[in-house]
Amino acid sequence: MANKEELDFTGRAKAHIDLCNAQSAHAHSEDVALSAMYAAARYTAFLCLGANTSGEQMAGRREEALAIFDDQFRQMFLDCYDEFARDFDRSK
Repeated sequence: MANKEELDFTGRAKAHIDLCNAQSAHAHSEDVALSAMYAAARYTAFLCLGANTSGEQMAGRREEALAIFDDQFRQMFLDCYDEFARDFDRSK
């Protein structure tokens, strides 16, 4: 059974997915996906403000931040991609 933290995480993710699904009723799915990626990128960059004490420090840590979030996105994407491939007939 999932713990509260996992349930909270998946609940927030589901809320974002539900919003994207609702927007897909009125826009191309690819456009909705791009909007969601932009929002995630924007919010993630905003979070980096709190981890730095100056714009100069933040600029100097750009590649470090990119590596961290790139690795996280890559792993999440691959996990989801593999899940959809494995359950292809049920997922469509």
